Amino acid sequence: MFTGGFFLKNLIDFCKDDYFFIIPTMSGHYENSTYVSMADEEKTITEFLKTNGIDKVAVLLGFSLGGNTAFDLFAKNLICVDKVIVDSAPLFDFPAFIQRHFYNKYARCLKKIKNGNVDVAKELNKCFNGMGEAQKNVAPHVTFESLKNLIFGCFGVPTPKLSVAQQSKLVFIYGSKDEARLCHPHIRKYKSATYIKLKGYGHCGLYQKSAWEYLKLLNLI
Repeated sequence: MFTGGFFLKNLIDFCKDDYFFIIPTMSGHYENSTYVSMADEEKTITEFLKTNGIDKVAVLLGFSLGGNTAFDLFAKNLICVDKVIVDSAPLFDFPAFIQRHFYNKYARCLKKIKNGNVDVAKELNKCFNGMGEAQKNVAPHVTFESLKNLIFGCFGVPTPKLSVAQQSKLVFIYGSKDEARLCHPHIRKYKSATYIKLKGYGHCGLYQKSAWEYLKLLNLI
C-alpha cells in the first residue's frame, strides 16, 4: 500500500536478463484514480494476461497489500503460476470494528500528509515500519475513498483451503519486527508451504536493504 511499480526497480536491475516483468501499479496509487477493490485489481491483471496471450507465469511476487493480492489471485485459481512469493502480507480477516480502527489510524496519517508541513517519510514510518521512503511520493495522491477500500484489501482477506500441491507453491516471508507476521495463525494451516522468518527485519525489510540478498535467498538468481 502507498507504493507503485517503481518499488521493484532493484529486482529488475538484477533479473532483467532472466525474467520478463509485468509490474502493475494498483489503482488509487496515482493521480485521478480510485482503488475500488481487490477483485477489481485482479480483474485488470487477469484481463491483461489474457489480452497478451499469457497463460502462465513463472513467479508471482507481492509485497504487503500486493502480497495479499498475489495470494488471493492464486487461491482463487485466477492465474497459473509455478511459485508464489508472499512477502510481508497482512493476511488477516478482521471484523469491521478492527478495520475501522486501522482506517482511522491511517486516515489521521494521510490527513497530516495532505495538510503539509510534515516530514512525509517520517510520518508514514509511524504506521508502516520502515516503508516511509518508499511511500512518500505516492501517499499524497491516495484519496480517503481509496483508503477505505484499501483497508478491506489489507485486513479482510480469507485464507481458504488449498490442496497440498497448491500449498507447495507458496513461500511466505515475514520479518521478526513486522506486525504483519502476526497473521501466522491464519496461514499456518498451509503445512506444505515454505515459511521464511527474517530475524531483525521489519516490513519488506530484507528486500529494501538488499535486492541481491533477497533474490539469492529465494533462489531466483
